[in-house]
Amino acid sequence: MKRIINVSIPIILTISLVLLFNTGGSNIYGQIIGQDNQTNQTSGLNATEQAQQQLEQANQQIQQSQEQKEQAQEQLNQSNQTQQQTNQSKQQDPEMNEKLLNYTNAAILALNDDNTTAAEQHIVQIQNALINASGKQVVVVPASAIQSDEEDSE
Repeated sequence: MKRIINVSIPIILTISLVLLFNTGGSNIYGQIIGQDNQTNQTSGLNATEQAQQQLEQANQQIQQSQEQKEQAQEQLNQSNQTQQQTNQSKQQDPEMNEKLLNYTNAAILALNDDNTTAAEQHIVQIQNALINASGKQVVVVPASAIQSDEEDSE
């Protein structure tokens, strides 16, 4: 029995060492290198795809900022037009202020003299001047109608 053990142990060790160094080592090494190459190729594709996505996002942000710039420009243009219209309306009838002041002065003088008829006439002239200056259609409700409504509600 010792003889079998003495012969079989070196044979088993030799076969184990041959298998370990020849087949197992080369195949495992080849697999590891192959996996590294695949990982590098995959990560290269991922980096390219990520770069393309980032480029697309940057292009979208550029488009959005251009749209915002255009909207801001339109708002600025509208604001400038409104300002120009306001300036034109102020310059259109410089005599209007003078007319209104004259009518109010005349109405005050008429009230000081207890001349209510003349004061009413001057106030009507003030209303007409304001209506003409606005350039819009205005419905004038007589003061007597407003007074009679207030008296009825009391």
